[in-house]
Amino acid sequence: MRRAALLVLGLYVCVLGAVVHRHVWFAAGIEWPWGLALVIAVTYVVAVASGLVARVGGAWFTLGWAIALLSLQWSPGGSFLIAADWLGWSFTAACLGVIVLAVAKPPRLVQ
Repeated sequence: MRRAALLVLGLYVCVLGAVVHRHVWFAAGIEWPWGLALVIAVTYVVAVASGLVARVGGAWFTLGWAIALLSLQWSPGGSFLIAADWLGWSFTAACLGVIVLAVAKPPRLVQ
């Protein structure tokens, strides 16, 4: 049951992140991607927490996240949420990077 919940959580975080990563704030003539920074931070925190919930919880979270990403990209009309621009590529690469960092880190041995 926990694994299924982590899989669904991964799906949810990816789809929600795909919507939020496009938010930007303009200040001093510069575009600040606050949505992208928020999504990367939340993805990392949830991936780390997933590993604490179940033995291989991070892997189940990652599987759900990857399924959502692939389903968004391979939909019949293409993805309207993740564009092929710097924000879209940064969302994909940075989130996958922080997931790898969270899941592949060496486990702490309890004494």
